[in-house]
Amino acid sequence: MAKQRRAAAGKSAARKTSKKAAPTRSKATARKGPKKKATARKATSRKAAKTGTTRKTGARKATKKAGVKRSTARGRRKPAAAPVANIRKAYAKAVALYEKGVKAMQRKQFRAAATALRQLLEDYPEERELHDRAKLYLNVCERQVAPDEKTPRGVEARLFAATVALNRGDLDEALSLLRGAAASHPDDDRIQYMLALTHAQLADAEASATHLAKAISINPDNRRQARQEPDFDPVREAAPVRVLLAAGR
Repeated sequence: MAKQRRAAAGKSAARKTSKKAAPTRSKATARKGPKKKATARKATSRKAAKTGTTRKTGARKATKKAGVKRSTARGRRKPAAAPVANIRKAYAKAVALYEKGVKAMQRKQFRAAATALRQLLEDYPEERELHDRAKLYLNVCERQVAPDEKTPRGVEARLFAATVALNRGDLDEALSLLRGAAASHPDDDRIQYMLALTHAQLADAEASATHLAKAISINPDNRRQARQEPDFDPVREAAPVRVLLAAGR
């Protein structure tokens, strides 16, 4: 009986012990369970925060890169090519004229060379690098052209050449041509009238009046023409010329 009581007592003790242990384990489990869940939630929120941060950071970086690319693209914009192209074309044309003039000069075609070099100086004033050499070669061409010019023959040719010389202001050349024509044709009123004009431009009233008087004596219409001729203005008020122009009114 004593043994049975002891065994029963042991069983009841074991039951009590198991009953007491069970709540302890459940409490521990209950305590540990929420902590793990809370830890998991915190970890999840941290991950979400990090993910959001990385997303925002990535978006910002992308925006910055795009901004850098845009600004770089704006900064690398090339200037308009049209003005540069025009400058290059103008320079190329100026160089072509210069080379044309030099080649013509080398072939002793001084008149053609002078024409090309003058065009370079007139049409392309901004190409100063070419101007110094062009002017030098132009002076050479002009010195070479004068001796090579043939003296025009015949009255008409000499009158035309004298008129051209007067128009460009070369009075000495005009006088030389007209005197040569007058030597062979002294009674040509056109020659005498042109001589009067040339001396008037030289402000030589006496010589102008002499040739004008002869031109009027050959052809009286020259008096009326001289009254309207502005080239006589330098000597118009001189006494011999004034008398000739006033006569016959």
